[in-house]
Amino acid sequence: MQARFARGIAQMPLTVPAREVSMAEEAATPEVGDLVTVCSRDQQTEFSIRLTGVAGPDLWYGKIDAISRGAEMLVVAEGLELDDCVSVRRAEIAAVVSGAQPDRPH
Repeated sequence: MQARFARGIAQMPLTVPAREVSMAEEAATPEVGDLVTVCSRDQQTEFSIRLTGVAGPDLWYGKIDAISRGAEMLVVAEGLELDDCVSVRRAEIAAVVSGAQPDRPH
């Protein structure tokens, strides 16, 4: 998973090593608007990302909606913050929740 902007003094894009997962069934192929989960490889950190655009056949852009480590909700983890824009590869997506949920409570 890679941030889509420069961060910090070095002004370098930030990459967070994500745990790769085997491709799930075809029905779980993500679409724009879906909420996906990406897990870090080095720690037990989970990023919930709302997909906002398609960048390629197996690459999406998204915005971080939530960050958690176990039961703890975080604002910052591994250099990424809530609302940061990132790119995510299909192999990094551990779970997909469809964005097309009618009558979803706000």
